[in-house]
Amino acid sequence: MTISTPSRLHFGLLRFEQTDGPSFGGLGMMIAEPRCTLRLATSTEWQATGPDAERALAHARQSLEHLVAAGQRPAGAYQQTPQALHIEVLDSIPPHQGLGSGTQLALAVAAGVRSLYDLAPASAEDLAAMVGRGRRSAIGCHGFLQGGLLYELGSLPNEPLGRLAQRVEVPAEWRVILVAASTSAGLSGEPEVSAFGQLPPVPAATTARLAQLAEQSILPATWNRDLTSFGEALFEYGRLAGECFASVQGGPYASAEIAACVETLRSLGVRGVGQSSWGPTVFAFAADEAHADEIVTRMRAMTAWQGHAMQITRADNRGATIDSAAV
Repeated sequence: MTISTPSRLHFGLLRFEQTDGPSFGGLGMMIAEPRCTLRLATSTEWQATGPDAERALAHARQSLEHLVAAGQRPAGAYQQTPQALHIEVLDSIPPHQGLGSGTQLALAVAAGVRSLYDLAPASAEDLAAMVGRGRRSAIGCHGFLQGGLLYELGSLPNEPLGRLAQRVEVPAEWRVILVAASTSAGLSGEPEVSAFGQLPPVPAATTARLAQLAEQSILPATWNRDLTSFGEALFEYGRLAGECFASVQGGPYASAEIAACVETLRSLGVRGVGQSSWGPTVFAFAADEAHADEIVTRMRAMTAWQGHAMQITRADNRGATIDSAAV
């Protein structure tokens, strides 16, 4: 059983955790590369190879335990206790780069386990519950199944996953430039939890403006294939969302280097530029492959950006695949 997932760009949250009303919510998009690809098979002993092998094994055990607890015993040899699995991680999304690597690996394992044992495909909520993902952002969970540009409204206290409000296909010709703008890894795990604990609430006016940008500018511009309007609104959205993290990252971006990268790309005429999640990845939207090549060539000619990794990719409008078939 082979599973391949896209990466996730996160453009920013609408709000932080609330005691009443929805928590979090936000806007993001799935991209075709880099990818997480892994192969699962039943085995007589627990084994894993490749990058993130131990994490993949942990997710597999967690998935099987969840199925037992939920009374969903897989068919075949697996009856009373979890049967062992062999996992090969063939490709991995770079961790702590703002690309959703942890969620995509976890969901790939969960979906693979279900498919391996001939269980019905699960919803985003069910997959997230199997491996404990999606507590703050639902973009990667919904995007795992559907791909595209995703806007979610957040979750109420009794809801396990943020509610998907809209999903839009991204024009196939648009390209996304990824720039590793800093050597500092983005926050994750306990440091991320600690950072959220220090953040002041997002002002209601800020949440309202972010929602307005998403609903009235970014999503309609995507439908209308209007890259200029899309880019300007997305830049404002990302900067405004980033300012909500200023108390822990020092400004709207996680470092001066990331801010300089955003400014450089904007000076080259690129409108849709921003930091994905905690960074350090900076994204920039180009009209097509030739436009993206031109931007990357001009960036690499600048002394400040020589040696920084750059990659051209595109939106993924499909989501994860299992054995070359849609999940």
